[in-house]
Amino acid sequence: MVKIFRGLFLTAVLLILSGCATLYNPATGRKEMIFLNSASEVSIGESVIPEFTSKHPVSNDPVLTERLRRVGDRLAGASDRQDILYKFYVLQDKELNALTIPGGFVYVNQGLMKILNDDELAYVVGHEVGHVAARHIAKKMQASMTYQLLLGVAFAALADKTGASGQDIASGVNTIYNMVELGYSRKDEYEADRLGAKYSFKSGFDPWASLTALEKIKKEEGPNWKVLGYFRSHPYVEERISALKVVIPEVERGAVR
Repeated sequence: MVKIFRGLFLTAVLLILSGCATLYNPATGRKEMIFLNSASEVSIGESVIPEFTSKHPVSNDPVLTERLRRVGDRLAGASDRQDILYKFYVLQDKELNALTIPGGFVYVNQGLMKILNDDELAYVVGHEVGHVAARHIAKKMQASMTYQLLLGVAFAALADKTGASGQDIASGVNTIYNMVELGYSRKDEYEADRLGAKYSFKSGFDPWASLTALEKIKKEEGPNWKVLGYFRSHPYVEERISALKVVIPEVERGAVR
């Protein structure tokens, strides 16, 4: 995801200087320091979509598109976060993957959609909606932007001493920043799984289908499943299945926030 955030340094400065607030997040059940408001998050997402979709074209298959939006809209209605408009798109890619761009833009590859039934798809989409609701993306963005801001200050100070050009400064910032691999922590992934199961159940889907979805993906990926597709930045499937077996009964009892 590093490429998605390139070129947003000035935006980061403006957003950070706009102030921050400690907010209660109903999805996580925690008070969190949030720099990015929802409008800014959506704006950043919209700004990177053209480049993203130029490399990953959106499918024009009306059946797959309608199916994803039908499932996605139900899950969006169950989300703890209702201050943004969730939008769902199918990508032409055959790889088994799904992802979310800042601002609630959820993308699912057609390859993944074709092997999952609606209950299994609801788990995958609910997982991505969970990332949005828990503000995992926003928190990653603000952390990365703070890092870029600090690097920019450091390079600016260096330029005063060395006479480096603005282009040199920007190049230095990007070079160092691009060495940092952005991704969700395991804690975030398990939290998104918990929320995905919760949203699936609340919207009328079978949360136990999350287990068969993971098993299908593992089977399709073959012996290299640990590093491919949907699992590239996710915990291993056996760990996720074990965690979901504990969480789902709690979801059904209403014990999960």
